Amino acid sequence: MSLKNKGCYTAYTSINSKSPVAYCGPQKSYWLELQFVDENNNPVSGLNVKLEYQPLKEHSNPTPPPHPPAGITNDQGLVRFEQLYWVTVSVKVNGQQLADEMEKRPLGVQRNPNSQPVSNNALHREMRDKNWRSDVQKKTEAAGYTHHYVTIGELCDQLPHIEGWDGPEPPEFHFPPERSLKGTEIGREELDLRHVIEICPFRAWVLALHDTKDYDLANGLNLGIMANLVYSTEVKNSTIANFFRHKCQDLSTIPQFAEYPSYFHSLAVDVPFRERYLDPVYLNTGQGIDPEGDTRLFTVECGAHVLVAWCGTDSLLNALTDASFGPKKCLPEQAGTGNVHGGFLEAYQLAKLKFDKEFKTVKNLLAIGSKRLFICGHSLGGALALLYAAEMKDAHPVLYTYGMPRTFTRSAVQFLHSVTHYRHINDNDTVPQVPLEADMDNLLYQKLGPLGTKLGFNWLAVSISGLSVSLWQKQLELQLGIQLKKDPYWHHGNTVIFLQAQQYVVHYRKQNMPWIGGGGRTNPAPGIVSYRIPTNAKLYLVPSLNDECLKATGEHQAKFIQCLESTELEKTFPKNTNPDLNGLPTNPLSHSMAHRYLPYIHNQLLELANPSLRMSRKEARERFRLVVKNGRGAGHCNQDEVQRNERFLALQNMLPAALSRTQAKETGRNALLRFAAVTEEEVEL
Repeated sequence: MSLKNKGCYTAYTSINSKSPVAYCGPQKSYWLELQFVDENNNPVSGLNVKLEYQPLKEHSNPTPPPHPPAGITNDQGLVRFEQLYWVTVSVKVNGQQLADEMEKRPLGVQRNPNSQPVSNNALHREMRDKNWRSDVQKKTEAAGYTHHYVTIGELCDQLPHIEGWDGPEPPEFHFPPERSLKGTEIGREELDLRHVIEICPFRAWVLALHDTKDYDLANGLNLGIMANLVYSTEVKNSTIANFFRHKCQDLSTIPQFAEYPSYFHSLAVDVPFRERYLDPVYLNTGQGIDPEGDTRLFTVECGAHVLVAWCGTDSLLNALTDASFGPKKCLPEQAGTGNVHGGFLEAYQLAKLKFDKEFKTVKNLLAIGSKRLFICGHSLGGALALLYAAEMKDAHPVLYTYGMPRTFTRSAVQFLHSVTHYRHINDNDTVPQVPLEADMDNLLYQKLGPLGTKLGFNWLAVSISGLSVSLWQKQLELQLGIQLKKDPYWHHGNTVIFLQAQQYVVHYRKQNMPWIGGGGRTNPAPGIVSYRIPTNAKLYLVPSLNDECLKATGEHQAKFIQCLESTELEKTFPKNTNPDLNGLPTNPLSHSMAHRYLPYIHNQLLELANPSLRMSRKEARERFRLVVKNGRGAGHCNQDEVQRNERFLALQNMLPAALSRTQAKETGRNALLRFAAVTEEEVEL
């Protein structure tokens, strides 16, 4: 059997040939150089590489020649094969050796946008780019070599052992269907060349979470996404499972949670595949055998942490739970004394009873290993998350909540100092203002009788109407005799508030109204009227950063522009209650996690990850800053308001310190670069 190429003939003996020798003239041999590198262009040495000739489909006898001897890559990742036939080859590597080695290699910063699906969304720019090239590919092509980008499945000669993997098929991204275990093909026309094979590391995404008592913006975003993700109706569309099983294993882009019209990218770091997220456990008391109530949560673990997310109000049953705020005694395992919101406690105890096995599994994971516990929830989910954190306080959990109502009374809150808790409030959100900051175990239940003990006073009507909760509280104090007594409902944790700050400037204009007398600030002269124009900016305020600023030294201190006087700040942001800012009325429309809380957190992280990016929020804040600056000492501005806004802006300036833990390591810095590369400013309603 003979093969003809460019006027030359190559001969070899076929085991199926009738004659043991086939002579076809002078013989020409070919060579092939392969260089194996990772995404950072570091060589992969010591690989056992073999070539397999492919069947000769265009010939009557398709039997390929004997495979050439295997080779080992040197310290430059190079291996050379000589005396090759002019036949297409498949490049294969020892599967277990390759998987073990590529687990150790970190990802490159850039991700290939062309592997993402087309968005087909007019509101979200398309990320695909036909001209995109990796850094390795650019260098390879500049040197005149041929480039290949492959996953380990496209090189493995057999399926490696994957620790903890029990799926019927190997992980799809790393072992793409139709291409896995078949080798990487190099056509016969591409012999006599060097080929650089860029291998995607055998890694997975996990959320960047930091076990710190200080406020952390990465925690704020990632736990916020989880608090939103838990609302998914898992039985219908498996959104939670898809996020951890697929998006956290698809390395083409960082994991993303989409809730139209927003597309929230998480801040993720890459880890060895064996340290990936295992399958999440979704729990719903309203499903399965003997369904009861509607308490929902999920748990998930990876090599570094365990995450528990609690679902907020999403049904009529949840609303009745919210309204049932008659106080009950705290469980001994939660606090040594004090009371807790009765409806929340009942919902929590139901979940604890039905999912005792799953709760014990989490405790055992924390007891036997070094994994850290992170807990989150929005609204009712935040209250349930706090109840769970109180029970798990010996594990020193990190808890982030969003728009949560008051849950414990004052005496109980004082037992929860070991729980690191940051409580996010969006401006004048109604839910954090209820139940009332009053001693509810008192005259309210005497006045309302069975209705008071069964359901409490239904504050949902107040929430829907938008009536100021503070006004409502004062009215109850007058009519029912409720007073702030020995053990009122208190908030737990450190406040993080998204404040719509305002600075008013007084302007004057002439108006032909001679009957109006002059004098005073309102009407300075006949025919002159005054009016106030506000300038607004949404600010991200974390008062605890000022405490961190006061304690910081050396390099960490340099992250702060200035520290504020603590006593003045404590007046504005008192502990265990909501700040009274600008007398803003309550607004239930400020409560949405997906449309109010998450866009603001997401955009704030993007602003700090990409300081040069032009953003509407920065432009609005700069206009506000100039108005405040020009208002100092000016008669057309209220000086108390100016000083107050100056403190707010100083707090805003401290926010970069909330990314210090992410920026301290190369993995975190790379995560910020990837986030900034694909993320857009989401709409802040």
